[in-house]
Amino acid sequence: MKKKNEKAEYAVPAVDRMLDIAEFLLEHPEPIGITEVARALKIPTNSAFRILKRLADRRYAEVDPTTGGYQLGSGFFRLGMRLSARYDLRIKARKHLEWLCRRTGDTVQLHTQNNGSAIVMDVVNPSVEFFMQIVVGSQLDYHCNAFGKCILAFLEEEEIRRILPPRLPSRTPNTITSLPKLLDELTSVRSTGLGYDREEYVQGIYCVGAPVFDVSGRVIAGMGITGLAGRLDMEEKKHIETLVLTAAAMISDDMAYDGTRFLEWGIKLDEQRKNKSVA
Repeated sequence: MKKKNEKAEYAVPAVDRMLDIAEFLLEHPEPIGITEVARALKIPTNSAFRILKRLADRRYAEVDPTTGGYQLGSGFFRLGMRLSARYDLRIKARKHLEWLCRRTGDTVQLHTQNNGSAIVMDVVNPSVEFFMQIVVGSQLDYHCNAFGKCILAFLEEEEIRRILPPRLPSRTPNTITSLPKLLDELTSVRSTGLGYDREEYVQGIYCVGAPVFDVSGRVIAGMGITGLAGRLDMEEKKHIETLVLTAAAMISDDMAYDGTRFLEWGIKLDEQRKNKSVA
């Protein structure tokens, strides 16, 4: 009963009706009239008209010029393609995540951009007794997350400022809470292709990440390993860095990235930042 009341508390009738209409059109690909939609969904004809008209204005519905009936529009196709690309990334990345997990013995993560936070798209856990348990779908802060930093590093500074909170929350004594200091670190990420979480999110946990790019050269993800900081010596760190860069490059290659825009985009962002500093 409590769950039902909670759902009712957050219900928005107009939004529910719009989604009902969209799902109805999805199930009926042929153009269908307003009266038929209203009758099938048991909603007022005037409400169905207003919702369909608004959907059409935003290109989420289209009007058939012959019958005057409605069908789903290109807006939903556009959203579907974006969502499809996200799942396509997960499928193509999986074998490389598994490869990296086998080679390092550490938990391997794949993060993508999700407005104000990085979302865990996939996780591969090692076959050992103790490992860092990460839940797929979790949302994590960008600024103290190795994989989130790899995403931020290849965004315009204005976009970085837009998606980060006004104050960067501190998770551990090592968390970077100064935006200028974070921007300096992102410059290093662009230079080396590697992002780090030096016990910044959870004490005792160390992460090494690298960016993933798509066919257009746009950063679409950050990926890498999560392990115990205490067991990571300098020699082991260098080995892991090489493996992480290799895995990220293989994923980018499978996403049809041609490998030429990484340096170009990094140089562009660094030049923009230098010009702002001079101004």
